[in-house]
Amino acid sequence: MRYLTLHAAATTASMDIGVDEIRRWHTDPKPQGRGWRDVGYHYVIRRDGTLERGRPESQTGAHVGGYNTGNVGICLVGGVAADAKTPENNFTQPQWDTLRALLTELHQRYPQAVIMGHNGFPGHESRGCPCFDWRAYRDALHNDYWADKPAQWHGHWIDEVDTTPA
Repeated sequence: MRYLTLHAAATTASMDIGVDEIRRWHTDPKPQGRGWRDVGYHYVIRRDGTLERGRPESQTGAHVGGYNTGNVGICLVGGVAADAKTPENNFTQPQWDTLRALLTELHQRYPQAVIMGHNGFPGHESRGCPCFDWRAYRDALHNDYWADKPAQWHGHWIDEVDTTPA
């Protein structure tokens, strides 16, 4: 894996959805859905912190156009204000706890994978997704929870994604 990418479902704090609803959004025929073969994410974290599996990691996701190969997609439910448009960090503490545990496990399996936010990829910068400061969050994981520090991280630490699509 090259990347572990963080996303928001672009739902309000009052919407308690999970992988089944997102799967319908992604697989229903157009114009209601996107017409994809499966949910685009590998993991979805519900408002109560429940971790749900989407696509198997062995299958390429559909969550960052042009950068899906070697990329695990993780979606937190929430991410927009009550107006359903404005990005908002409205994620719950149970979601943060689950995200940290999931990223820790994925980091152990894929130590060279870089944690990214959807808007960190070229061509996706204008998106609000994942609706929080993923760079500060990533750095805190390395500095506060994990034994490896960015400067020691297999000589592979970048602030932004490389510009060569996978």
